[in-house]
This record gives sequence, structure tokens and C-alpha cells, in this order.
Amino acid sequence: MRTSSRSPRAPLPLLLALCLLALLPACNPGQRESPLPQASGGNREGLVDGQVGAMRLLHVHILAPPMDQQKSGDDLGLYLTLVNESDQPQKLTGVSTVHAKKVVYRAGPGAPQQEVSVTVPPRATLSLQEGQSRPHLEILDIDQPLGATPIDVTFRLTTGTTTLRIPVLPLERGAGSPAPGHS
Repeated sequence: MRTSSRSPRAPLPLLLALCLLALLPACNPGQRESPLPQASGGNREGLVDGQVGAMRLLHVHILAPPMDQQKSGDDLGLYLTLVNESDQPQKLTGVSTVHAKKVVYRAGPGAPQQEVSVTVPPRATLSLQEGQSRPHLEILDIDQPLGATPIDVTFRLTTGTTTLRIPVLPLERGAGSPAPGHS
């Protein structure tokens, strides 16, 4: 009687191939994408992202002149993009920081200051980024020059509240941003 002494070789190469496939994404981290933006932290050239429930806050930043040109009482632009990932309208209902008197909404450069109350339709994106004649937020009456030091800013939305450490970037990085100063 002849006995077979086959060794189970087929599973070992298959197992090795599966292990290598599992490690492949780690070899090229530039190709991986995170499903959610970072809750607080830098990315994309110093801009900050955050999320509160179904609302994402993207590319959040403040534009300011150089430190030697900043002064107490200045108004600075606060810029971000809002993304509503829900099936219901969502609202940015308020923004605040301890470094300024208040934060307001402007529909454009010459538009009057308004309380922050911005509705984002379901499954929509709303840009409050810098640019000519674009809606944006303004930080009014800063208590002292900020320099390039990031500051904490609190965002109140219908989905909840979050505080992000927002970078203060040089004004020349902006695209047609209004000059800081008193309105």
C-alpha cells in the first residue's frame, strides 16, 4: 500500500500573497485617503479641517498682515468651506474666539455685518473662502496682534459644537482678500 506524503503547499503561497496585498497600501501612503478630515490639526499647507456630525469644516484659516502691521482692534478674515453630508439642511449658527470682540458674516466686501447664521442645503457644499465679492466670516476687533500664532475658534452648528486651532496665515496667501482694518 502506498501512502501519499503530500504537504499542504498550496495554502502557504496563497497566504503569503494575501499578506503582501494587505501591506501594499502602506508602501505608498500618498495614495491613501482618510475617510474623514482631521478633527483638529494641520493639513494641506497649514489649513485645518474639522467635523461635527454630518457637517464638515474644510480648509479653515485666518488671513492677517505681517506681525509688525497688526494692531489691536483690527478685523481679520476667517475662511472655510462647509460641507453638509446629511439629507437635512444644516446651519452654522455662531462662531466665537476669546481673541476678538465677535465674529460676523459678510455677504461680500461692502455688505453690512450680520450675525452668523448660514444655512447649508442637504448634500451641498458652501464656500466661505477668500476671493473678490465672496461671502465670508470676519473676526472683529482683535484684542492684540496675533502674529502667526494659531488661535482657538469655536463653531456652533445645528449638529453640535467644535473648537479648532486655526492657523493665522500671511495676507499675501489670499486671493483678493479684503485688507484687515476697522469697518
